[in-house]
Amino acid sequence: MREQRIYLLLLVIIGSTFAGACEAIFNSKSNDDTDEIFAEGRIDPSLESEEGYALVQPVWTGFEAPSDVHVGFDEFVYVTDAQGIHILDLADLSPRLSISLQGANAITQDRLLNVYVSARIDTVIESINPNVSWNLPAIFKIKNLNGAGPITFVDTLIFPFDDASLSTSAAQNARLNKNSATNYERVEITGLSILADNTLYATRRGPSNSTTQVAAPDNTVLEFRRVTVDGITTNKMQNVRQIRALNPSVPSLRSGVGMSAIASFVAPPQRDSFTSDRSFLVAQADTTKDIAFRVLWIEAIETIDGLIYQQNASLLAQDTTQADGFLYEPNKFAQPTDIAFSGDDNSFIFVVDAELNRLFQFQTNGQEGVPPPAGAADQTRQVLVSFGQFGNGPKEFKNPSGVAYFDRIVYVADKGNNRIVRYKLTSDFE
Repeated sequence: MREQRIYLLLLVIIGSTFAGACEAIFNSKSNDDTDEIFAEGRIDPSLESEEGYALVQPVWTGFEAPSDVHVGFDEFVYVTDAQGIHILDLADLSPRLSISLQGANAITQDRLLNVYVSARIDTVIESINPNVSWNLPAIFKIKNLNGAGPITFVDTLIFPFDDASLSTSAAQNARLNKNSATNYERVEITGLSILADNTLYATRRGPSNSTTQVAAPDNTVLEFRRVTVDGITTNKMQNVRQIRALNPSVPSLRSGVGMSAIASFVAPPQRDSFTSDRSFLVAQADTTKDIAFRVLWIEAIETIDGLIYQQNASLLAQDTTQADGFLYEPNKFAQPTDIAFSGDDNSFIFVVDAELNRLFQFQTNGQEGVPPPAGAADQTRQVLVSFGQFGNGPKEFKNPSGVAYFDRIVYVADKGNNRIVRYKLTSDFE
């Protein structure tokens, strides 16, 4: 019965999708002029002489509290906001294809061009009470959002039912209690990221974080892979691992306290080949705890005993003669909400912080900034290009919540200003 209600809901969603779709968005990539303007970006002339990042016009508006932005392997831009999902074509920003999806807050795409969205779903669980609806965290896997065919919801992962550490109905239903402080309705999926083999990473946070139970703590990273049946790989996903090496409640160099985002080192679509490294970056946004290192690099190491996850302690070695800021600088961040890896030869790491209203940029050695411009023989230190403060100006933010990178342009979901803003390094650094 639960499954029937879920699929009825998905049919309603799909129906509304086709009603609002517009084919024009998928027929605009052949215009070379607009490709150059939007893919390369047009820097605001008044900011072109600034050192560091300059605003790219136009600013994208019309969103309602945008929570995430992602540029896919198909080179479409995907945005989540309070209304649902929006798909934009880099070469023609209007019209947009939009889909209503409750509580959409994070989005990514795999190398097969399936889109994953973390959101919420209302469902009835007959074994508990057929008259009570539960609002639960979910991940929707959607095919053909880019117009390659009919839009199809190919899988829906609902928690607690798709957590492999909860293998029985009794375990799954145990925390579905409206009066409980650990009710599963209080759990969130907060971030999504893809690996080279199309494995999906998801960050989860919630109120129950015991490390002595069979069930995984709420604060964890979940790994999902495609289900294989009789030697055939399907589109369905299953939870194959909960990464319990991250302490869910005690901050350290290997913890996951109130995680808000995750980023692997596979980023579309700027390389011909992709690393098989399963390491990742996570952001810890719990503001109720004192967390010195809120953005962590967790290394996945293959051993004879299998895969292990450990801290990247090398980032603590900070050469202050080379840079003025560092990824592992104590108390560098206040409330990091998203992370992105550039995926090109620059290998930049971007972090947006909602409390500091700031965009940070780091290199993979942990140093903040970019190499000095060519010809600056008297300058050897990294040049700080991080920026931001509270406001609605060209380089100001109100609660930035998402960040992405593609073709030398950084995208920021500026939640409080209801916009997506883009920035490009000025020519002195190119």
